[in-house]
Amino acid sequence: MMKKIGIIGGLGPESTLDYYKGIIDAFKADYEQTGYPEICIESVDLKTFVGYANNDEWDKVIRILAEKSERLKNIGCEFGVIASNTPHRVFNKIAKKTTLPLISIVETTCYYASILGLKKLCLLGTRFTMSSDFYQKVFEKKGIELVVPDKDEQDYIQEKLFSEIEFGIIRAETRHGLLKIYERILQDDQVEGLVLGCTELPLIIKPEHIEGAYIDPVAIHIEKIVEYCRS
Repeated sequence: MMKKIGIIGGLGPESTLDYYKGIIDAFKADYEQTGYPEICIESVDLKTFVGYANNDEWDKVIRILAEKSERLKNIGCEFGVIASNTPHRVFNKIAKKTTLPLISIVETTCYYASILGLKKLCLLGTRFTMSSDFYQKVFEKKGIELVVPDKDEQDYIQEKLFSEIEFGIIRAETRHGLLKIYERILQDDQVEGLVLGCTELPLIIKPEHIEGAYIDPVAIHIEKIVEYCRS
């Protein structure tokens, strides 16, 4: 018997579609025997979320996402995920305010990187993710150092994420700009690979675009979701 999956999505919409498709794709090979799992999505308004984040009103983010989690619990979901990296800045506080078990994208990504034996990685994401330390705190426990871009580079990434990539707009010149940032860090800091710490970044940066380990938290998160659903 498969567990019913709850997804808190909308942050942003494009990557939420990837979560749904990725989970379904994982069950296609066994469809005749198992069918597909039940999946419920509670979508959050991206504009409202970004407004709260910009104003440092994380208490409101916690309240909204905890309420979304409880809604999923109340309609029968047995576990849930937040289909976005940035809200994991307050993941532990959200988890304490809901009775729905939540699987962390940061914890699962860290475990994956540690299994590969990696010790130093570049982290790209939203400005909220890169300027905070919630990723670093988890990775440090496994002895993994994360290097982030400088302030100007963070501003560039933030602008491109929220004016283009979040809307599914993929431009070659933007990809070039993002890769230039990674390549500088690769050269200056001798990192071993790249963590795509925003769920939209895999839409524009693919494994063949980079030198080093390609760490896609979305794919890793989906794999864990499927594993837990089947358990």
